[in-house]
Amino acid sequence: MENRKLSRRSLLKWMAAGSATAALAACAPGAAPADSGGGQQQGAESAAAPSQDKVQMSVATFAAELHDWQREFSRRWAEEHADQVDLQIEEVVYNEMAKLQLARSASGTLWDVVFSGIKWFPFSASKNMFLVLDDFLANREDANLDDFFSTALAGGYLDGKLYGLPYEIHPGNPALVAFNVDMLEEKGLPLPTDDWDVNQYADLVAQATDPDNKIYGTNYLPGNYYDFESLSRAYGTDIMDPERKQFWFNTDELNRAAARWIVDLRTKLHAAPSREDAQGLDFTAGVLATAVTGSYSVNGWGTTIGDKFRHDWALFPKGPDGKRGYTAFTSNYSCSAQTKAPDLAVDLLLYLTSTEAGLWSALEQGTGQPNARRSVWENEEFLSKSHPIFRRILDMYNNPDIPGPFPMPYNLRFQELQDNWANTSPDLFYGDVEYEEGMQMVQEACQEILDLPRA
Repeated sequence: MENRKLSRRSLLKWMAAGSATAALAACAPGAAPADSGGGQQQGAESAAAPSQDKVQMSVATFAAELHDWQREFSRRWAEEHADQVDLQIEEVVYNEMAKLQLARSASGTLWDVVFSGIKWFPFSASKNMFLVLDDFLANREDANLDDFFSTALAGGYLDGKLYGLPYEIHPGNPALVAFNVDMLEEKGLPLPTDDWDVNQYADLVAQATDPDNKIYGTNYLPGNYYDFESLSRAYGTDIMDPERKQFWFNTDELNRAAARWIVDLRTKLHAAPSREDAQGLDFTAGVLATAVTGSYSVNGWGTTIGDKFRHDWALFPKGPDGKRGYTAFTSNYSCSAQTKAPDLAVDLLLYLTSTEAGLWSALEQGTGQPNARRSVWENEEFLSKSHPIFRRILDMYNNPDIPGPFPMPYNLRFQELQDNWANTSPDLFYGDVEYEEGMQMVQEACQEILDLPRA
């Protein structure tokens, strides 16, 4: 059993192997590899000497302390199957994984079990990189698919087939608002509750802003199109049509109202920083009355802030008509379509996405990050030890009236859509262009991508 970390140098090596990157999209997976390859990598450990009588397998794990549980449970599984398998455990940098999947699939060296972010998972699945799991899981009681949140499990499907199981879910980047209790109380302002709406939020952050001392009420700005989706749903609409082929940003009046609300935070209320002032602005430093983030920040920010000031959390405000929305940002584990041992690979996948793994991550590792199973989020020991906001997120997940699916475009051109959003929307939201001009600019840039065929 080995634990290896892929560096950028390794990425370049893999990208150079086999076919050129531009041709990868057309490549079907090659024959199953004799082993997972290695290239120039770092750090190795072995639980057992390699044996020709054992199956050689590999698993990719997220190279971050928050995901140490993946390595822990990969090691446990390897020990339990030591008579059958030599398991190589590799650490991979998240932002390099999408390209590495393409390169290693084309060269026949894809990991037997591999993680993906929802941002690129459907594209990889569409290129037949992953094993279709439906038949493998049909007779496995331990799969217990009903235990996954429906919005999380939906992220593992493409065109009606299941290619991955979620190992985490968080309700998007703009799902939570952290607020500085000391700062708000000093100004005599009310503390946020989950029942507040966007108008109350705007009023609060405007009153909390102190421009002379460079204190701002909020840092809210949706840098990703799927961040805006959460606000769009709070306004009772969606950023795309149900088929995910039409961009509704500037063609739907509710989206236009949501976008105007964001623009007004800076151009009318002056409650959020300019582009220049936003650089390096950090809630944990005590210079923001509120900050918008995801559930992944709750424990880390609490540790960083310590006793510098009192802070608390609320769900992102409801829309003007009392609606709420979120965007289920999930990550999946999948099995390579090239694996020589599909039953063993599926068994490892189930172990990594199990209740046991999720509870260990949340309770023993101490990250406070449950996986995507209800049985983990509903565990009373976890809830009693965690900030109360997690119980309220759970209630949101379990409410069928609150929409949450991730808005993946039908043509799977996520990165192109996101790039065009990121290149055009800041000028609108910072007020660098007139509202109508900015709205049309974003609309045209994003619809241009949705008009393209499936990648």
